[in-house]
Amino acid sequence: MYINNNSILGGPVMVADVAEVLESFREFEEPRDGLGDNPFKLGCSLSAPASVAEVDACWTGGVPDELRLLWSTSRNSRLFEDVDYGQWGLVLLSPEDAVTRTAEFRSARPDDAAPGDIVIGEFLGDLELLVVAEDGTGVLVVLPLDVRGDWYRAAPTLAAFLLRYRESLGDKYWESGVSPA
Repeated sequence: MYINNNSILGGPVMVADVAEVLESFREFEEPRDGLGDNPFKLGCSLSAPASVAEVDACWTGGVPDELRLLWSTSRNSRLFEDVDYGQWGLVLLSPEDAVTRTAEFRSARPDDAAPGDIVIGEFLGDLELLVVAEDGTGVLVVLPLDVRGDWYRAAPTLAAFLLRYRESLGDKYWESGVSPA
């Protein structure tokens, strides 16, 4: 974490660093029962980092700095995954898989997908997607049947999303009180 002096009131505010927050999931590499209210045995795994060349080859138009930092920390990750049944958790996609999934998303949902949307994750056990919106909307949870206006705005930044997801031990915190985008 680092201090940022750009809070609304002019004082310092703690800002999460994507790499630091993602690395903190390693605490949960050993699967365990009883995390939060979840009945499943959950664990986290982070792969080796993607290279700058790999990210640049996949995303020739560039990506937001937070995504570049995410992938330079772990090419892909499985966060709070139900290790027995595969019915819970979040898969953060590799740069290559994100390109493929983003193209599929744009093709399947042309009325809802914005030009700068990047699909970076898929939730296990359902059809929800995690999207970084470059239009300033933040991190969105895409609902499979709902229009964009009904999607959850889960966090203003990727770092904030990862931090809240970790603090909630993989629970879908945005379903209880976060306003839709």
